[in-house]
Amino acid sequence: MLLQKNLTRNALYFSLLILIPVHVFSVSATGAEPDKPRAQAESKEPASGEQQIETLQDLIREIERNEKFYADQWLKLTRVYEKFPKAADPDQQIRKQWDYSLTLQGQKFRLEEKSKGRLKVGYIGAVKVPKNGPKSRYSESESIQVFDGTTFRSLRKLLIETPENAEQTHSQRQGQVSDEYPSLTNLARPHMYLLSSGAPKVPLSTYMKGAPAVLAYPNPSYVAPGSKIETQLLADREFQGHKCKRVLIDVILSNGTRHNGWELWLAVDRNLLPVRNLSYTYRWSTEMPIAESTVDEWREVQPGVWIPVRFHTDRYDSFVIKREGKQQLSWREKFHVTSISLDLQQLSETVFSNLDFPAGTRVYIKEEGTVTERKEEKADP
Repeated sequence: MLLQKNLTRNALYFSLLILIPVHVFSVSATGAEPDKPRAQAESKEPASGEQQIETLQDLIREIERNEKFYADQWLKLTRVYEKFPKAADPDQQIRKQWDYSLTLQGQKFRLEEKSKGRLKVGYIGAVKVPKNGPKSRYSESESIQVFDGTTFRSLRKLLIETPENAEQTHSQRQGQVSDEYPSLTNLARPHMYLLSSGAPKVPLSTYMKGAPAVLAYPNPSYVAPGSKIETQLLADREFQGHKCKRVLIDVILSNGTRHNGWELWLAVDRNLLPVRNLSYTYRWSTEMPIAESTVDEWREVQPGVWIPVRFHTDRYDSFVIKREGKQQLSWREKFHVTSISLDLQQLSETVFSNLDFPAGTRVYIKEEGTVTERKEEKADP
């Protein structure tokens, strides 16, 4: 409760205007129970030439074995989000780019992120929408997160146009020090690349085991209270020349509504990494995916160890799918792994602990569930 009050006080400026990345999949408990989805009704066919993977448990164990290849990594990745149809004025086009730099060694990590671009403005709560209010807003941000296995530290700097004058900007800095295990982006997990938005921040093998396994994972991020996660094998298929094991992961809300599903195509010759993901939200359609993610380019980073270096997600307009039964592109995200190494040399412990807080930064300290706030007068040693 204390943390919530502190964060609320620190974020008063954003109570009117909030940059909402419209690519986030929302979970709603409303709507009637959909019919049984098409993919769920398919029967499982025996895997030809892959007798070692005959059951879902076999597949999960094999994925777990492959996930270990990526436990240590140095990664640079770029993500670009763009809205469609494009704006007539290029300066008003909804487009944003994120650049990530990740050093991961087991549980320890250092994640640096920079972003810049324009996103849609959303109004929430009881705030009255201005008649001539801005439809989009340009912003830039930088963040650093470090975790040494014991203590998590983070610093975020945000630069945003003011509502009154697009040529003026407002800046904000916020820091955190916590003894809790942090969430880590799924962009650190190649098996979760195609589920990086909308899924818990856990390994794919954990997600496939169901809600109890997800909730047992340290800080898995958002999971709908009382929801269930069901996974089943589907018939093998081929995609882009790759023989694929297919699974359907369904999320069922606490009221029994089958809300959304991921149909993953796992490439047998690519360490069972997803080469395709068909995303369903059943209140819009039980037959037609609302999004499709595919791998566009692969790289063999070590003998027999692969990684997607280019992949993208196409998101379709939900209302057009429901009303007209057709897919109309709403937004697209493109991802490019610009550098990747799984062979890390001995790293200094300071890589995962060093983080200076500039003077004036509000820093929230969380220890054993208690949150305190301080204003940084000088940089941490």
